[in-house]
Order: sequence, then structure tokens, then C-alpha cells
Amino acid sequence: MAALMVGKLLVLLVLGRLFVGRLLRANGVGTTVLEIDSDRVDLLRKLGLRVFYGDATRHDLLRAAGADEATLLILALDDPVKVREMVETARVHFPRLTILARASGRQDAYELIDSGIVNVFQDTLESSLQMGVRALRYLGFRAYQAQRAALTFRHHDELALRELAMMRHDRPQYLDTARRRIEDLEQMMLGDLADKSDHRDADWDTDSLRQEFATGSPRDGSTR
Repeated sequence: MAALMVGKLLVLLVLGRLFVGRLLRANGVGTTVLEIDSDRVDLLRKLGLRVFYGDATRHDLLRAAGADEATLLILALDDPVKVREMVETARVHFPRLTILARASGRQDAYELIDSGIVNVFQDTLESSLQMGVRALRYLGFRAYQAQRAALTFRHHDELALRELAMMRHDRPQYLDTARRRIEDLEQMMLGDLADKSDHRDADWDTDSLRQEFATGSPRDGSTR
């Protein structure tokens, strides 16, 4: 499925994920959906969405949906080959578009980076980080500690992704750099954990926060 958002000169093309489209729509960004599955087209129209039927890799369909006036293109197709086809199509026919692309795996992310995409989002990273945060909370970490750990990990991984993309064809160097990156991250995070001088955690552990995260707090209700 592809959601194309045209409001506010913003195009959102989302294939396989509608959550981003729903988020932007909820914030006043008009939504047009490009869909190749006729059954889904009917369902989406019943849900009140404006839908274009057809293959979203076709430049004429993108143009009809408003890509000429847009500034942003978000690709989240499940098929990495199709994502790269859409990148090529957009580069040729809509060079003004800023592209955000979902990568289905590490290798796919490397290839998107090679093609010049700056905004690459690894498919499982965010869900993995959310699970990690929840696990840390159950293990007694404060809310701020857990969230800060996830942010640190994401930032470090994004930097490592681009560094490793450039050397992935040299396996010894790749593995050596990957090991070094893992060790650096572990040392950084353990050092951060050992730093007792940061009192910002207290701002997170209020009664309202406990209520908000009731389902994700340690089972005994503790926020230690």
C-alpha cells in the first residue's frame, strides 16, 4: 500500500505502512493513497481516504497524485527492489523530492545509502529499541535511563551504518570496524550508566509518568 500525502506541499508515499500517513493526517496533512490491490482500494475508500489505483512506481501515476508540487517522498515498501525502483523514478522525474526510505535489512540499507539516500530507516530498529526500553524498565531502570539508552544506541547505530556501508566489500576491515563499534558503544553506555551525577531521572518518575507507563512498568509497580 502507498499513501501519498499532498497537503502542505508534502508528498508521503508509504508502501506497506500506513502509520506514518495516519500520524501526518492527524496533524492536518492531506492524504492520497496509491494502491495496487483492488480489494484494499475499496476498503480504504470506505474508510474515507482518497485513493489512486495502480503501480506506485509509475511516474505518471505519481504525477497525477501531485508529486510535481510535493517536496517529500517517504518509501516503506516491503520489497527492496521496488523501493530502489521508486528511488530511481523519483530521481529522474521528480528531482525536487526529498526521499525518506525504509530498509528491510542491513544490506538493503547499505544499497540505499550507496544510491545517495540520506534518510534511511531500518525496518526493525525502532521496534527493537522499544522492546529494549520496556525490558530495561522491567529490570528496574528508570524511565529516563531507559529512553536515554535507546537514543544513544540509535545515534551510534546510524553513524555505524554509514561507516560500515563504505567498507562492507572488504570483509576483514568490515568485521574489525563492526567489532570496534560494538565495543565503543558498550563502553560508552556502561560509562553513562555508572555516572551518578545526572539527576534528570527524577523528572521522569512522577506519578503521572507511572500512570502513563502502567502497562510497561515493573510488575511490582516500582520505578527504581
